[in-house]
Amino acid sequence: MHSFRLSRLSSWRVHAGLVSHSAVRPHQGAVVERIIPHPLYSAQNHDYDVALLQLRTPLNFSDTVGAVCVPAKEQHFPKGSQCWVSGWGHTDSSHTYSSDMLQDIVVPLLSTQLCNSSCVYSGALTPRMLCAGYLDGRADACQDSLL
Repeated sequence: MHSFRLSRLSSWRVHAGLVSHSAVRPHQGAVVERIIPHPLYSAQNHDYDVALLQLRTPLNFSDTVGAVCVPAKEQHFPKGSQCWVSGWGHTDSSHTYSSDMLQDIVVPLLSTQLCNSSCVYSGALTPRMLCAGYLDGRADACQDSLL
């Protein structure tokens, strides 16, 4: 959000409850009134990479739109725990094609020590970040491939 928060905020829309890019209609969705980045966000290492979007009008909750559960500050997630990841990332190894449909998969959490090793992310993860997926590249939440 950091690099986008000042650019043409009036054109930002939130389309909640959709799972297909082709279902998005221009000029529909909730208008973003303000972007509130985390006060400790670091552009250098993306620590605290989270922001709140204040909408001009509230969303209507339904079977497909609801509140997100936020874990407690002290919550511990042990390595090997299974978690859901989702996204519209690349669906091929050449990073040419993206999915029109939201993809999701269950992947294991990996230890920060492993992910920070020189053969993975070389110390890029902070204590507030999670790393999940498979080192063989099958599916993960970091490389835009949800196969």
